[in-house]
Amino acid sequence: MDWKTIKEQGYMEIDGTRYDLSHLQDAWYDFVIEASGRYAELKGTLLVQYSSHCVSWGPKRGERIDFNIQGEQRRIIDDKGVHRCFCNRRYQLSAHLPHIFETFADRWCLFTGYENWLTIEVLGPAGEPQEYEVYFRVTKQSRSLLRIYVESAYVRDKGYGDQKHTKHRRDKVRAKVLLAKKLRGEPVRRPSRGRK
Repeated sequence: MDWKTIKEQGYMEIDGTRYDLSHLQDAWYDFVIEASGRYAELKGTLLVQYSSHCVSWGPKRGERIDFNIQGEQRRIIDDKGVHRCFCNRRYQLSAHLPHIFETFADRWCLFTGYENWLTIEVLGPAGEPQEYEVYFRVTKQSRSLLRIYVESAYVRDKGYGDQKHTKHRRDKVRAKVLLAKKLRGEPVRRPSRGRK
């Protein structure tokens, strides 16, 4: 089933278990960015939308998922037509997403080296902390409306791409600054760190 239909339905039924997806419906959050020396106070609204990647894993490049093995009920067709597989672990972690975006303005956002952003929620009070990586894009929709599209959210498997994906993590910006710059139509530049 395609992701849009699944979201409209509000749940997935897999092997007799119903997985509620109401927490991944489009959500609206108002925010205020306080006035600073150069800028007046800004008020805006975030529209947060979630991709199927928040609850599914995809095939490796050049491969297909065998749904005869995984189970046909686990098939999710994403917005680009890629057939993905429902993932219990990602689904459980996705319960944290609404809180992440309710508190978004107070968070740090990391540069990824691409056109998207990353914010990290540290989870795991019952043991070893885990970094829940949430990748998203921010686009201006109108004078006071920004859209956040959550592209993916997961805890990275140990050893998978650790150096490649963490080299830019020292470069970050406060979410309030990111939101303000997006509303004003200004570029968000990576910190120079002394480079000229």
